[in-house]
Amino acid sequence: MDKTIIRDTDMVSAFAKIERLELLNSLLSKHRVVITPEIYEELISALDCGYTFPLDIFRYFEVLYPSEEERKEYQKLLIENRTLRRGELEAMRICRRRGCIVSSMANAALRFAEETRVETLKLHSMRSLWESGMRSKDDVRGLMTEIEKEDNTTINDIGRIFQ
Repeated sequence: MDKTIIRDTDMVSAFAKIERLELLNSLLSKHRVVITPEIYEELISALDCGYTFPLDIFRYFEVLYPSEEERKEYQKLLIENRTLRRGELEAMRICRRRGCIVSSMANAALRFAEETRVETLKLHSMRSLWESGMRSKDDVRGLMTEIEKEDNTTINDIGRIFQ
């Protein structure tokens, strides 16, 4: 295993909704890909609302628990930063302490990660799907369209993926 990557709720949810978690895993097969307890709780909330996609996520990703020190830093950050979700903040503290990578689609979370010197993995990693030959460029474009539709979102920098 090369590195540990903590996937944020939005990233795993988007791929789960289009039933492509195996693709997300194959993209990062050399790495340990996990979620945090707070991300797990965010997904439980979706399950409580009647969505079933979190069950697929729970099958694919283990939960990485914070140390006591990371938990204390997270609690402090939770009071100081009211703009990010709990899962994002917890992931940032673990990544900062352990040198993990955080993966998110949320621009605010990615900016915060960069400001606090946490390594990030953006949706641009989708580019490697067609560069490696795992999928064609058209397939990747189709995946992006599916994510936008099923997740009711807009991928702002989609053009950069296909440069």
